[in-house]
Amino acid sequence: MTEREDVLKELGRMAAERRESIGMTLETVFDRTKIRKEYLRGIEEGNYEGFPETVYIKGFIRTYLKLINAEDLQDDFMAQLDRTDPPKKQEAHQSKNLKNILGNGSSMPKGFKPASHFWLFLVLIGALVGTGVYVWYAVTYGGLDLKNLKLFNFSGAGGPLTANTSSDTVITGIEGEIQSVPVSDDVSGDEEEEEEEVSPSLEIRAVNDVWLSVILGSGQPVFRRTLKRGESMKWDLTAPARVVIGRPSAAQVILNGQDLGIVNPRAKKSETYIYNADGTYRQANSR
Repeated sequence: MTEREDVLKELGRMAAERRESIGMTLETVFDRTKIRKEYLRGIEEGNYEGFPETVYIKGFIRTYLKLINAEDLQDDFMAQLDRTDPPKKQEAHQSKNLKNILGNGSSMPKGFKPASHFWLFLVLIGALVGTGVYVWYAVTYGGLDLKNLKLFNFSGAGGPLTANTSSDTVITGIEGEIQSVPVSDDVSGDEEEEEEEVSPSLEIRAVNDVWLSVILGSGQPVFRRTLKRGESMKWDLTAPARVVIGRPSAAQVILNGQDLGIVNPRAKKSETYIYNADGTYRQANSR
């Protein structure tokens, strides 16, 4: 059984529970809607064999859900039924646009020229010449001893020469004079704040109405219903969470305090994800 069939079966079970909760039988639904009872049973059992075209199935479901006051399940039903009619023309159009953007990779566009390294080479030569002239000037007119040059760090053309002799003083060479300048004792920075530990958790926010099924570890579902737009749910990750999301484009996930954003903005069908306590996650393979 595919994941789509699992979701439709679960939605049908939820619809049947709504019908039973208001004390309505399938016979009553048939009398009020004139929808054949075998179709009503098929909707509640998630079995659509022998049904007419999808457009008629959608009409049956809308009428049925409205009668039993379960219209909040309608979007999830429609999302699963739409998976039987993939928009092939739209996908082909998107593929063509992507190819036009990326090109075929066979050659560079006409008029494209690789970047030249001439100017970088020229800058390096200029820096070397400038450093050499500065050293010559300092030795010739500044009275510096060549054997002490290795102690100094050049700050650039026209800048002073400096050398660290201890943690308390800095020697500066300006116009051939050696001077000792005290260094402030306060050199330590503020202690870094310890990062606050974040306990493993999973939070899902509904950007739009979205059906969810959440299972922690190998136990029973801890959540299985439609999350209304603007609502959010949060669970402590005591074990890996298996989450079936009816509309991945309508759910935002926060894992261990980190906002992962919308699950899949381009998804057109339900998807299953595994979220772990260590902050890793992956999409589960369809059965």
